[in-house]
Amino acid sequence: MAKKRIRLGIIGCGGNMRAAHVPRIKSDGKVDLVAIVDAVESQAQLLREAWGSEVPYFADYKRMIREVKLDAVCISTPHSQHYEQAKFALEHDLHVLIEKPLTPSSKQAKHLLDLAEKRDWLLVVSYQRNFVPAYVCVRELLRKGVLGELRGVISYVTQNWSAVGGWRLDPEQSGGGMFMDTGSHLVTSTLWMTGLEPVEVSAFMDNAGKPVDINAVVNVRFKNGAVGTLNTIGNASRHDERIAIHGSEGCIVFHQHQWRLQPVLLNNEPLAVPPSIKENSPDQAFFDWIRNGGRGYGLPQFAVQVAKLSEAAYQSVKEKRPVIVAR
Repeated sequence: MAKKRIRLGIIGCGGNMRAAHVPRIKSDGKVDLVAIVDAVESQAQLLREAWGSEVPYFADYKRMIREVKLDAVCISTPHSQHYEQAKFALEHDLHVLIEKPLTPSSKQAKHLLDLAEKRDWLLVVSYQRNFVPAYVCVRELLRKGVLGELRGVISYVTQNWSAVGGWRLDPEQSGGGMFMDTGSHLVTSTLWMTGLEPVEVSAFMDNAGKPVDINAVVNVRFKNGAVGTLNTIGNASRHDERIAIHGSEGCIVFHQHQWRLQPVLLNNEPLAVPPSIKENSPDQAFFDWIRNGGRGYGLPQFAVQVAKLSEAAYQSVKEKRPVIVAR
């Protein structure tokens, strides 16, 4: 059966949209890019060049949504803009694919999920690891109890993140630094795979001379009694990332280096991922769910937990004390 064509609008034409989303959108083969939005027209022109053809440009996303016939939007803008943009799109009966984090605010994140559910439109957060076979496999194994009772997690990510510029270093636009940005992938992967629910957070952060956090040590107590650390080091020489999940009957360890996933270890043996779990991307999954009426889709409830944990971490630093996570 031929794929249904999808009419897509883009909000935010920066480097992430051009380098990550545009190739994935083009690879589907049946997505028509019908309008693009950016506050800076030169960024839109660069996206046109990446797309390979002229696309109508708007400076105002509300005008685009009101005037152009769309099925969906893809949003990649500063974190503080996510809520209003996604809310407006959902209210105008559009499916939404949005960059991480969904929002810096847990209340706003929950409102978006409630709105998407009420209006019966897809809301997908672009966390790539949630579509990588090894992560999907481990999530399934943990739900089957392969590690027994979960006792603890140790997660960290390093990167030369302090070299970034632009809006990410503006706390009003970003909502936070390395922990809010790259760290969001780490927090999401840990919570999404384990299903652990944070209840108390104690954090230390160092801005290393920048307006936002560069390094963070975040200690967490979870609802089932498990404990863990979720740490970001943003002035390291390169990317390195580990997630170690420990239970009463074993452990699983992930390792990425320079953005490449190494063999995942289950009790120190390489994990065998079933061939039935296929590689995917958030963009392709989004398009597939639109076409099949949402079969296999679930609301990204984990995005609310990510926002709650992040809020508690920043509150802990500000108040210099452990913080109970919002219910």
